[in-house]
Amino acid sequence: MIHKKTITGIWIACLLIAAIVAVLSANSTFSSFAIPEWAIIIFLVVISAFCEYIDSSLGMGYGTTLTPLLLTFGVLRQDIVPAILLSELLTGFSSGIAHHREGNVNLIKNKNIRTALYYLAIPSVIGVAIATFLGTQLPSQGQNYINLYIAVMIICIGIYIIYSHFFGKKSKQSLSRIKLLILGTVAAFNKGLSGGGYGPLMTGGQLTAGIKEKEAIVITSICECFTCLIGLIAFFLLGGKLNWFYVIPLCFGSMLSVIPAAKTVRILPDGFLQKAIGWATLLLGLLVLYKMLR
Repeated sequence: MIHKKTITGIWIACLLIAAIVAVLSANSTFSSFAIPEWAIIIFLVVISAFCEYIDSSLGMGYGTTLTPLLLTFGVLRQDIVPAILLSELLTGFSSGIAHHREGNVNLIKNKNIRTALYYLAIPSVIGVAIATFLGTQLPSQGQNYINLYIAVMIICIGIYIIYSHFFGKKSKQSLSRIKLLILGTVAAFNKGLSGGGYGPLMTGGQLTAGIKEKEAIVITSICECFTCLIGLIAFFLLGGKLNWFYVIPLCFGSMLSVIPAAKTVRILPDGFLQKAIGWATLLLGLLVLYKMLR
C-alpha cells in the first residue's frame, strides 16, 4: 500500500502543476501552432482528467481552472461552458457514488449531508437558471465584470478559511441553514454565468457553515450534478448547441479521474484537507483574477 505521505505529496504536486500550466498558457492559442486535431483531442482528454482529479479530491478546480485555460487557447465560451456542464453532470453523480463506496461519507445515514443537499440544491436550481439566461445576453465587457466579481469572492473565501484554520476557534461549529441557502444560490449563479467558480464557493463556503471537509467535497459534487443539469436544460431551451469536438474528450477525460480521486480523499487526513481547501480556494481565485486582467 502506498504511504499516506506519498499520496499527499503526489496530490500537492498535481495541484502545483495545474496552477503552473494554467499560468504559462496565458498567451497561447490553439491557432498559434500547427497542431493536428488528434493532438488537440488528446490534450483535452489529459487536461480534463487532470483538472477533474483535483476537483473530485478537493471539491473545486475543474470549471474554474479549465474554463479560463481553454479560453486562453482561443476556444469560444459558448463551446466551453456547455461542454463543462455536461462533463460535470456525469462526474458529479459518479463522484458521489465513488466517495460513498470508498467510505469517505455515508450518503444514506449522514444527516448533515441530507440537510445540506436540501438547502443547497433547491436554490442552486434557481440561481443557475437565471445566470444561464443572463449569460446569453451579456456582452463581452459585461462578462469581464462578472469574472472580476467571481474572482474577488473566491479570494475572500480562501482568505477566510485560511484565517479560520490558523487563528479561529477549534470548537465545533453548528450547521447554518441560512448560509447554505445563500451559498447555493450564489455559487450556482456563478456556474451558469461562467462555467466555473462553483466549487471554490461551495466547498469553501460549506466549511464556514459548519460542514466537515470530506462531507463538503461530496456535497459539492452531488449539488453540482443537479446544477449542471438545470444549466444544460436552460442552455438548450435558449437555442444552444453542443460542440462534440470538445464535449466528448472533456467528458471522457473527466470520468477517468473519479475513482482515483475518491481513493485519494479516503487517504488524506481531515486536517490537511481543510488547509488544502483554503489555499486552493485562494489560488484559484487569484488565477481567475490573473486570467481576467491578462
